[in-house]
Amino acid sequence: MIGYLCGEMIEHAEGRVLLAVGDRSSSGCVGYSVSVPQRTGYASHLAQKKPELYIYTHVREEAFDLYGFSTQFEKELFLILLSVNGVGPKSALGILSSVEPSLLIDAVVTADQAFLTKIPGIGKKTAERVVLELKDTIRKKIALGWMQRSAEGNLVSPLVRSPEESIGLDLEKGGSEIFQDAKSALVGLGYRDQDIHQLLHRILKSSDAPPRAVEDLVRSALRQLA
Repeated sequence: MIGYLCGEMIEHAEGRVLLAVGDRSSSGCVGYSVSVPQRTGYASHLAQKKPELYIYTHVREEAFDLYGFSTQFEKELFLILLSVNGVGPKSALGILSSVEPSLLIDAVVTADQAFLTKIPGIGKKTAERVVLELKDTIRKKIALGWMQRSAEGNLVSPLVRSPEESIGLDLEKGGSEIFQDAKSALVGLGYRDQDIHQLLHRILKSSDAPPRAVEDLVRSALRQLA
């Protein structure tokens, strides 16, 4: 699975960038089409430097989709949204395209459903699920330093963890990159989403140590599915 890309942006439109990775003067260059948040200036900001994108790979039978974010923090928030029942990658990206991450997080922890329903793609029932399923998780993350609060009490300055520090974080809740990438890979192979979700939970609960690679978790699941 692709988890990170760094290269030259050669094309960008609303919600999508084309990233050239490798030497464009040689045959070793590959262009990746990546969906990114559509917040104002997002793609333009990436175009001002050699962009780095933290990637979520979503594999389906008929497609291989890449979703990219300029920070690990934003990708982690995307994965947290995916853990909500009924929220898929396109919906999660749409949410992050419509509101700043700090405002979204503040609305969740304060259970401000009125604010959430103003976000395109979030109806009343989805807002209720987002608050119910994420409020405690996000509060715990903030308590552990996931974000800081300013003197005025506003959430600011997302703290970005190294990949090593992120391993195993909320794995059993289905919010980690490894969990989501393994789940996408197995669903792409034709297994039922619900069955795979439950199987991965069982594997993680019975593991002495969290897996350090998507491939390890996928192999464990395939052994039990054989």
